[in-house]
Amino acid sequence: MHKLLFLLIFFQSILGLAVSGLMQTAAAQGGTAAVQSQAWPTRPLRLVVPFNAGLTDTFGRVFAQFLGERLGQTVIVENRAGGGGVVGANAVARAPADGYTLLLASTSTWGQTAAEMRRLPYDPERDFTPVAALARGGNVIVVHPSVKASTLAELMTYARANPGRLRYCSAGIGSNAHFVGVLLAHRQRVELQHVPYKGGGAGVTDLLSGQIEMCVSGTPTGAPHVRAGALRALAVTSAARTPLMPEVPTMAEAGFADFVYGPLFGLLLPAAAPATVVARLQRESASLLREPAYKRRLVEIGAEETEPLIGEAFGRWMRNEAQRTRETAALAGMKDE
Repeated sequence: MHKLLFLLIFFQSILGLAVSGLMQTAAAQGGTAAVQSQAWPTRPLRLVVPFNAGLTDTFGRVFAQFLGERLGQTVIVENRAGGGGVVGANAVARAPADGYTLLLASTSTWGQTAAEMRRLPYDPERDFTPVAALARGGNVIVVHPSVKASTLAELMTYARANPGRLRYCSAGIGSNAHFVGVLLAHRQRVELQHVPYKGGGAGVTDLLSGQIEMCVSGTPTGAPHVRAGALRALAVTSAARTPLMPEVPTMAEAGFADFVYGPLFGLLLPAAAPATVVARLQRESASLLREPAYKRRLVEIGAEETEPLIGEAFGRWMRNEAQRTRETAALAGMKDE
């Protein structure tokens, strides 16, 4: 009996020591994880920009500078262009979800590519965590000075009377500018001839020489030529007038209601990114959107402020935009590849 009691007490002691050891180990590991989480970031971050030269790249470098200052770490911009943003987005989707690889996403990488391609190598919703919207880009509808139209309404009257004779350029098939032309033609019941280029600058060059009549151009690309008098601007597709061309009306002011169309730039992380990292980047992004220096820099590069879409609000906006893009792609007669 005494031996049995002794053995029982002995085993209870051993069990207690084991449980205590496990609890201490778990506490130590939890403490280490907490310290690591609080310390993030401890090394430079990588911001993947899925395009080369243009407003997306320019904005990405501005954002990287501001974010790096807030985090106390360098944010390195890495251009991974190709496939309309697919190459860069896929690289981030497959990157380690440790909070050190970020994607500067746009309407193109989230919505347009999904509308144009049946089989993306990633799922825009499943493979990313939405962090925050950061800025907007704008478009301007410009014409060659030889075009006899001083307003967009007059241009549509001409297009209606001359089906298919009005050619407009864009940065390429499925680009944001292409879809502006598609929506405009659909809503106004006119026939416009789309002339796609590999990038917005090439199309504007042909417009300047009079080889085509009209372009839907990114605001930063078209604005210098408008200010120089080489092109005539009829309307901008942003919600408000742009400081780059304050005299140019919005689509609503030009008589075309419910026609806000332009890229939205935002920050995405791989889907399994640590919640503490996501929360930190959301806080920093929300704070950055209120910073006067950041707002001034947006104006300088031709970008625009955006409403504070953080986390799921940003994801919801992107999903809605993807749906609108799919509908516009259908109007354009684009088929899945």
